[in-house]
Amino acid sequence: MLKYIQYIKKFLYPTKIYLTLRFNIKRGLFPRLRLLIYPGTKVYLDKEASLIFDENVQVKMGSTWKGTNYNYSTLKIDKGGKIRFKGNFEFHTGIFITVNKGALLEIGSGYTNNDVEISCFKSIRIGHGVAISKGVIIRDSDNHIVNGNTKNVSLPIVIGDHVWIGLRAIVLKGVTIGEGAIIAAGSVVNRDVPARCLVAGVPAKVVKREVIWS
Repeated sequence: MLKYIQYIKKFLYPTKIYLTLRFNIKRGLFPRLRLLIYPGTKVYLDKEASLIFDENVQVKMGSTWKGTNYNYSTLKIDKGGKIRFKGNFEFHTGIFITVNKGALLEIGSGYTNNDVEISCFKSIRIGHGVAISKGVIIRDSDNHIVNGNTKNVSLPIVIGDHVWIGLRAIVLKGVTIGEGAIIAAGSVVNRDVPARCLVAGVPAKVVKREVIWS
């Protein structure tokens, strides 16, 4: 009994305990809690949506840095949409994740800072050891048709392992960001980024190669 009390203190406080337990029990993820849901977080899954956790993976949704406030956070998966978590990940408060009908979002390990938006209309893959700074937007679709051209409205995004995306950067459709790359603050990424390169600007361009960050 003491073991379970210690477990609750360690993993559930200060989460929304009832919602966290209900979610994990309903999906057969108890007692190894896979998704910890924090205050201010709204979770919506269509009955035909999928949320998949690899073995021993745990995800924090809407957590705060010590001594800071909670903002509203959202996790929404529409009909036929899927999220697969392949590593431990912490989404800090203000996260806004939407996976639209039939789309696939794959997430490795790492974290987001506050107020990050990830909108998946086709396919977004995020690698392991990824750091996503405050206010970043990752979006794989234009959403609108220009001059009747219906091709390539949505294109996959791939973010490699050990990528650092700086403050308020924007990552747009069809982009692959190579392993170890750094996206400078405020950059708009609309083309591929080579591995271990620092890119900056609007649109983002390579300003330094063979960078190493930690």
